[in-house]
Order: sequence, then structure tokens, then C-alpha cells
Amino acid sequence: MKIAIPQINYHIGDISKNKDLIIAAIKKAKAMKAELVLFPEHAICGAYPQDLFEKEYFVNECRVSIEKIAEQCHNIAALVGGPNLDLEDGILMNAMFFMYDGEVRGGVNKTILSDYDVFDESRYFIPGESNTPLRYKNQNIRVIFDEYESSMIEKTDTIIVHVGSTPFTTESFAYRKESLSYIARKQKCPLISLNHVGANASLIFDGNSFVVNSKGISTYKLAAFKEDFMIIDTERLLNAPALKEKGPDTIALIHDALILGIKDFFHKNGFSKAVLGLSGGIDSALVAALATEALGKENVLGILMPSRFSTDHSVTDAVDLAKNLGISHETLPIKEIYDNFIATLHPVFKDAPFNVAEENLQARIRGSLVMAISNKFGHILLNTSNKSEAAVGYGTLYGDLCGSLSVLGDVYKTDVYKLSRYVNRNGELIPENTITKAPSAELRPGQKDQDSLPDYDTLDAILKLYLEENSSKQEIIAKGFAPEIVEKTITLVNRNDYKRAQCPPILKVSKKAFGSGRRMPLVAKL
Repeated sequence: MKIAIPQINYHIGDISKNKDLIIAAIKKAKAMKAELVLFPEHAICGAYPQDLFEKEYFVNECRVSIEKIAEQCHNIAALVGGPNLDLEDGILMNAMFFMYDGEVRGGVNKTILSDYDVFDESRYFIPGESNTPLRYKNQNIRVIFDEYESSMIEKTDTIIVHVGSTPFTTESFAYRKESLSYIARKQKCPLISLNHVGANASLIFDGNSFVVNSKGISTYKLAAFKEDFMIIDTERLLNAPALKEKGPDTIALIHDALILGIKDFFHKNGFSKAVLGLSGGIDSALVAALATEALGKENVLGILMPSRFSTDHSVTDAVDLAKNLGISHETLPIKEIYDNFIATLHPVFKDAPFNVAEENLQARIRGSLVMAISNKFGHILLNTSNKSEAAVGYGTLYGDLCGSLSVLGDVYKTDVYKLSRYVNRNGELIPENTITKAPSAELRPGQKDQDSLPDYDTLDAILKLYLEENSSKQEIIAKGFAPEIVEKTITLVNRNDYKRAQCPPILKVSKKAFGSGRRMPLVAKL
């Protein structure tokens, strides 16, 4: 059987557009003599609509669009994902609709709901009671939403279709490929794994739909991080040559994911121009470079806001970066504004010694300036804080933590350096001095990050164990880290959940990002 696999960038909530994209793919598949065309779960509504599922009009519109798609299915069949409302019982299920001869002829409901990390399916859906294969063209097509439903596969099934949409992490494709290849090999049945491509705020979908034969050997794979379309012939899968695949370059994957995340955040929200503060530091330099690649140099504006603590080389580095990228930049010195604030606060501060209050004041002045530019010209402010800083609270609320999108909020500082080297792989965009100098917030004379934080290699290693592996303090110390550093790091992480609760949405690239995937009580005693 000839099967078409379109890999589409769907838009959450734009049901009409998604319907048109699906119909266009069906027509293309039909023109290429395909007999069946496959779309993943939530294709009609985008992944994941969250509380839109609670709105009756939304679910009804999805079903009306499913019926209109079915009308296009003459001389071809299609499998399309969307919400399925049982009108008799009033329950909602995560469903795949199977259509041919101009109407919906059946389908499959997800039987094992996902309730981990960013998933919260039990909030919206009731699990289906059974999973039976779809019969078409003398084939038994077994539809599974994830590997947990593989126990339902039977020996009489002739092809397995995995429809679960999988958000990107640096490990997601490798895991999906390994687990599903094992299922195909164990069941001695070819398997097609579908996926969305595109970004929906925090969640990024990398595409990478793929096909394995009954021996579990990868035979076809669609593109990563972009739309694609492929026709396969199931009769030729067993003898198809195995794909030659290189091992993943983690930094390249993160780079490509962030580019797609920025691009789709702007495009799907109807934005075009970005603004950000340029400090001369590596974080803002990397965000500026990524934004320029994603949006175009004409759509990025950098704002330099030097204070009396800013070093000459930081200003020079920021200017050189803007020139290298070809982006516009403006300089707004904050010394006079800062002095006026201090004078206004003097009746309250009196002669109290300089401390974090004066440091944070500088960050908040800068935040106000870039937000004013954002409001005046409709530019979207990009936040430049990285995951290491966010984890330990090394940032100022309503200052450098403000913005509409956190580009690096799931990228550790050590990976920021690696990404910066990757950005410079074809020539210097980020100035070398920005990469090699000691990191500093420059909020007091001679300040360096390592004055108050462990070195980033150590800090990031501890953070990964604590945040992503859920290791306890004792388990981390047992791996050879100094007890006092572990204690300090974990205390800082736990103490700053209230800050992260007020931060912008983060582009997720790890298996445990701040945001909906990590929900911690703000008043817990830990």
C-alpha cells in the first residue's frame, strides 16, 4: 500500500487553516497515487490546545472541520487527529478519525492518557475503552498514541501507526526511535511514527517522522525542524536500505530548536520585530544572534544601556556584535536616571551601605527602557537570562527577567558558550572577547558571577542532577560534589521558585524545563 506522510506546521486554535493544510496534503497525496494519508494526533487543532478543549464551540468546530476533510477523501483514505466528543455521554476523548468514501468511517480513541511533565490529558479527556485495528485495503492498521499502548498490538496487525505528537528535547528523537524500533522488531510489523513540526510558545516539535520495517530497521525519515512530505510503499519496506544516520550533535539540535521556537512565536502571534538589551555579555549576544537568524537583521533592535559600572570593553563588544550581525542599535546611558533614583530614595535609604537594592535598581531601569521601546513601536522584548541563572535566582524581577519570550531559559550557561561557538562556526558574529571574558552582571565595581556562584561547570552539573534527574542532596554529594556547594545550590533553587513563576514563557529544549513541566509549591518547606 502506498502511504503518504505529510509533516505539517499546525497552528493551535486556527482550525480553519489546519483544515486547509490537511486538505491540501490529501490532494497532493491523491495526485501522487497514494492510497492512505496519515496525520498525527491533534492535527486539526494543533498541539496542545490545553483549556481550549473545555470550550464547547472549539470542540464542535474541530468536528465540523473533520467532516469537511472527510468529504475530500474519495479514492483515498486519511487518518486525522482531533478531539472526539461523545454527544450521548458528554465525554471528550483524544481521537484519531479514519475517513474514506467521503465520510468518517471509524477511528481510535487513546486508551492510556499521558499525565507527566507538560502533559495533563486527564484534565480534559476520558480514556477510550478499547483499541481495535482499522481495516482498509486488506490491511489491519494498528494505531497507537505512545509506546504504552503497544500491548494492544496483535499478530494479525499488518502495520503500526504511532500518532503521538512528541515535543522536542535533546533526547526525544533518540528515545522515540529506540522504543518504537523495538516495538516493530518485537511485533515483526512495520511501524510509521508521525510527529508535528513547529513551535507553540514553550513547546517545540522537531518533526523527524520516520518509518521502520518489520526488523526494526530505519528506512525513511522526514526532515528535522521543517515541513516535509513523503510517500512510502509498504511492500518495499522489508528490502529498503537502512538509513545512514549520524549521531546527534546536541548543540546543533538546540540551535535549530531555538531558531524554530523564535520564528514561530513571532509568526504565529503576528509579530515581526524584536528588541533586546545588549550588555556586551554572552547571553544577550547569543540571543541577538539567534533572533537575527530567525527573524532577519532588519527586524532586530539592540539597546545598549551602560551605567557607571559598565566597562569600556563591554560597550565595545556590544557595538561590535551589532555591526557583525547588521542589526540596528541605540545607546541609552542610564547613569543620570540611576543618580536621580538614588537621590529620590535618599530620604529612605539614608546612608545605608550599597547592596543588592542599588544593583537591582540598575536592572529595573534597563527593563523599563526596553519595555517602553517595546510599547512604543510594537517590538517584542526577548528575555536573555539562561537556565543556570534562572535556577539560582541570579536575575532581577521587573528588570533583566522581563520580556515576552525567554530564549535561553532552558539552556545552561555552559551550553550558552557552546552555542556561541556554534553560531561562530562560519565566521565571527559574537565577538571573541564576549566569549572569553569572565561573566559579570556589572552592577557593582569589579563584579564577577563567580563571586557569588560556583563555577558554571560545577553549578550546571549539580543543577542537571537536581532538576532533570530528581536527585536528592545526598545523592548529588555522593557523586563527589562538595557538600557546602550542593547545599547552597539547592537552597538557591528552592528559594527562587517565586521568581520563575513570574518569568516569561521558556523555549523548552531539555526533558525538565521551568514552567508547566516543573510545578513546585511556592510555600513548601524543602
